[in-house]
Amino acid sequence: MRIGSVLLSLLLIGGCGQVRTVPAAGERPVAPHPRFGTPGRFDADLLRFRLAGSQRGAPGPRLPAIPPPRHVDCRQHKCVALTFDDGPAEYTGHVLDLLAAHHARATFFLLGQMVTDETRDFVRRMASEGHEIGNHSWDHASLPGLSPDGLRRELDRTQEAVRKVTGVRMRVMRPPYGATNQTVDNETRQAGLAQIMWAVDTLDWLNRNPAVITQRSAAAKPGDIVLMHDIHATTVQALPRLLDELDRKGFTYVTVSELLGATTPGKKYTNR
Repeated sequence: MRIGSVLLSLLLIGGCGQVRTVPAAGERPVAPHPRFGTPGRFDADLLRFRLAGSQRGAPGPRLPAIPPPRHVDCRQHKCVALTFDDGPAEYTGHVLDLLAAHHARATFFLLGQMVTDETRDFVRRMASEGHEIGNHSWDHASLPGLSPDGLRRELDRTQEAVRKVTGVRMRVMRPPYGATNQTVDNETRQAGLAQIMWAVDTLDWLNRNPAVITQRSAAAKPGDIVLMHDIHATTVQALPRLLDELDRKGFTYVTVSELLGATTPGKKYTNR
């Protein structure tokens, strides 16, 4: 009997833990969050999957386990949707740590070209911790300046990049620069993607000042969508104070889809 099969049989005799996602060899371990799985339990199903995958030459780790949808009644709660554009990048892990510490879910609008072997673990972690992932085009092109075919490629390549890493089919997108027109409306409608704008622009790309970013973000009202970027160190520096302030005001942190409910592909949204 092959060594892998013997190991699997012995471990299965000892009992089977619940299915959860654990880091593959070489991946940075992620600190467990109390809402997302039980740490310290052996996952025999995951071992079986990886042994089978290595035997048939399947590359990469298992797709992340995604929490079931939750319902938050934003008519009863003070909801705010924090959104982060242009990643994943070097600061994304720190942003995820801070959100987890505040039991906060957010929406990340990703650039397809940024989803690489170096950043895929951030994307998998977004999915496993209940954050929403949105399409922000492949390379931040101004979509109204593209042909329909070019625009479709920007969206489709990013859809595929995220699907390969997470298994998620994105339902929302944010046009770079907020630039849109009838052609963008038509193509996003065909792609099944709602266009998500914002009610609060922190201008964190322009004013690299944590205090200013915090002040602008904290001005959010119930039902607002807040625009930030997880590629700027100053935004990450502002995030602890921002979350503390919104906590103090009694906000509930939700994803865009949790805030808006069912969305219409092609339609533009700025808040609830």
